[in-house]
Amino acid sequence: MNEANWDLLRLFFAVANTGSVNAAARQLNMSQPTLSRRLKELERYVGAPLFFRVPSGVLLTQEGEDLKRAAASVVGSFSSFHQDWRLRVGPRTDVVKISATEGMTKHWLLPRVHRLYELHPHIRLHINSTIEQQDLTNSDLDFVIRMGHPGDNELIGRKITTVGFSIYASEAYLSRRGQPKSAGELKGHDVIGTSGDFSGFRGERVGRMPLLTIFLKAAEASRTLRLMPLGNHYFAAREGLGLAFLATPFAMAEGLVPVLPEESMAMDVWLLRRRESDLRKLTRQVGRFLEKEFAASKAWFASGETVGKQPTCKQ
Repeated sequence: MNEANWDLLRLFFAVANTGSVNAAARQLNMSQPTLSRRLKELERYVGAPLFFRVPSGVLLTQEGEDLKRAAASVVGSFSSFHQDWRLRVGPRTDVVKISATEGMTKHWLLPRVHRLYELHPHIRLHINSTIEQQDLTNSDLDFVIRMGHPGDNELIGRKITTVGFSIYASEAYLSRRGQPKSAGELKGHDVIGTSGDFSGFRGERVGRMPLLTIFLKAAEASRTLRLMPLGNHYFAAREGLGLAFLATPFAMAEGLVPVLPEESMAMDVWLLRRRESDLRKLTRQVGRFLEKEFAASKAWFASGETVGKQPTCKQ
């Protein structure tokens, strides 16, 4: 049977098992005239009557009995397959997988998980926290929150905000070593990070990152601490181990102090996804949630001025 006739066979079994067209129609959530019309299609395909009417409903003709016996194993196998498939597919449908940097995860994403749980009680979140640029095309991730140029043409998404960057240190470090007054005074200070630590900012034009260039040149003439993953730079700066090039809102959330307050730069933040993920209803809903939350957080990402009182979007 072709695909259309397989559906007719499903309807036939519903009537055969209930012994009533009306009862089967209610079970199938369709009208009785529609079901009767579809059964006539099957009878024309078979070339023989499959039912005859009795006061209690319908009974199978000899051809109907033969069809029921012949197709019973096929229908049973399909029913088992359908149940097994639902068990396998169902759990993944409730899972949303997100990759974001350590700072983004700690200071922006995790504070919004409670709200996601309220909106979607059955959601199961898998969060991969890393500075490494995760590749959606070769993974089962639903979303990547990426700083810098997205790079992958296979992905869809858009720039959702910009995040400010500057050089930061702890108050204890600056009290001990002094506050640099200019870029030239950065040399000689302890520096957290080297050029290799920032390779994840791929795709960004050097001309757009003059402050990072200045910072890395200072690192070449200073005592440096190479520390990976990059999220640990926040903790090292908080421990007073040197100057660090950090995202403004996350650095301020850690209680760090801008070293050259007048110097900063901005980097684009992208929310990327696979087109196929849109087939899952929950993934579409989470995508809209993230977009609204990013829109409500634009000022915070730019300056970090509302740290501790992050704006959230009322859903």
